Amino acid sequence: MAATPDYYKTLGVPRTATADEIKKAFRKLARTHHPDAGGDEAKFKELNEAYEVLSDDKKRKLYDQYGTANENQIPQGWGGGSVNVEDIFGGAGGGFGSWADILESIRHGEGAFGTDWDFNDMSGFGGGRQPRPRKGQDMNVTLNVTFDEAFKGAEKRVTVRVPGRGESETLTVKIPAGAVDGGRLRFKGKGGPGENGGAAGDLLITTKIDPHPYYTRKGADVLMDVPVSVAEAALGASVVVPAPDGTKVRVRVPKGTQDDTVLSVRGKGAPKVKGDGSGDLKITVKVVVPKEMNEGQKKAMEDYLAATTDDVRSW
Repeated sequence: MAATPDYYKTLGVPRTATADEIKKAFRKLARTHHPDAGGDEAKFKELNEAYEVLSDDKKRKLYDQYGTANENQIPQGWGGGSVNVEDIFGGAGGGFGSWADILESIRHGEGAFGTDWDFNDMSGFGGGRQPRPRKGQDMNVTLNVTFDEAFKGAEKRVTVRVPGRGESETLTVKIPAGAVDGGRLRFKGKGGPGENGGAAGDLLITTKIDPHPYYTRKGADVLMDVPVSVAEAALGASVVVPAPDGTKVRVRVPKGTQDDTVLSVRGKGAPKVKGDGSGDLKITVKVVVPKEMNEGQKKAMEDYLAATTDDVRSW
């Protein structure tokens, strides 16, 4: 089994990094390595995998503790050590008597737990009743899709191995346009086999949307940050931003716009899976203060400061 990569090293952050630091590191690297920007697709997939684990509190905790976020690779058990059968059933003097007492009860046809217990699906324990049909176990599979696949819809092929059948089956999964993170698709009868003539269980496929360097989703709405200069925020501006459907939209930034102001573009979000139409593109304005200025910019700022009489501090 291949070793799990060092996700912290992949994103270039320490193990003590906060969720915000991890997010910033991923976005910075994703802009460089995203295939749409001419980056390395394999490297981008590594970044996605690292971010998917470290941005999820539960997965990060498993990864930090066991070196993997895959629960199937974590040793399972009752805390280690051997298991005493008599401890399970209460031991001598316990609720069910000793293990020897249980075996003696079975030999006398009373059932493992005496005649007072009635398990309808345990006919071999002296009850004499036919076992009930039982539905097979449902199977849960997580399917990773890109932001664009979830936005526009796509077909994906998924191969699953059903316990108890000893064979694999490949299914074509239709991802609806506008699919959300955590959405669930159900395939009836594709789960584990039933018992005693019961129906087969279902296959439940949960969609997991890979992170995007620019966009995030909130239902059908698409959220993105748009940086503007101090001058654009103060004087007002018209900026062109890329919409998630591949088009360009012109957005008017009103004069005096403050940092973190949210502007909406109607109908430019994701298609609504339930209902007609699409969500909105919600743009959060991020005012960028220059770290360095040339002489002309510095002089303009000094003139502005000299001409300003308003006190921005209210205390």
